Amino acid sequence: MLELNELVSGYGRDPILRGVTFAVPDAAITAVFGHNGAGKSSLVRALVGILPAWSGSLKLDGIELSNQPSRRRVELGVVASFQDQPVFPTLTVLQNLYLGGHVRWNDKAWLEARVDHIMTMFPRLSERADQLAYTLSGGERRMLSIAMALISDPKVLILDEPSTGLSPGVTDFMFKTIQDIRDAFGKSIILIEQNVQNVLPFADKAVVLKTGLVSFDGSPRTLQEDPDLVMMF
Repeated sequence: MLELNELVSGYGRDPILRGVTFAVPDAAITAVFGHNGAGKSSLVRALVGILPAWSGSLKLDGIELSNQPSRRRVELGVVASFQDQPVFPTLTVLQNLYLGGHVRWNDKAWLEARVDHIMTMFPRLSERADQLAYTLSGGERRMLSIAMALISDPKVLILDEPSTGLSPGVTDFMFKTIQDIRDAFGKSIILIEQNVQNVLPFADKAVVLKTGLVSFDGSPRTLQEDPDLVMMF
């Protein structure tokens, strides 16, 4: 389980996360919502170590992560697929996948087996293995970004607004893929999203950020059944 306790972080002297506390259960999808400026992107950066923790605690299975560099967090099992620039555009699909496993480069056999396994999960990427990433569709690039994050076999997968810019059909496919990752591989997923109504039906837990604080932490059904709560963000 990933646990955040009074996590404070930000830029310069300005705190963006002002004491964020919530837990991410094992093998579950925790959906994080919030208006623009609520702190969602800063949360992703703080989880992976791009933003330092000013105070508070971030633990994975009891191991403190807040003082660990980004590479070590990946090794311990926390990996993100970012909304902006999710892939290396001038490299092939296959090269991108190998870069996703950079923390295991010293174990060539493991990495090759892992890439083969991920290719079976994403047959569309297998068909485009030698294609440059910038020639992929938006949906395929997002798929590649998620596949790269899965290469290192993380315990916690953080997805930063994966439906942004996608057509409704591709969005549905993306959300189905996210559910498959939870169900088939038992991954804990933090899903940062604006697409509230489409995500709530399959999320296991919902967290709402408001000005850098958690304003709701509970059942997605509660949000579904109370329109006033949804209007908060």
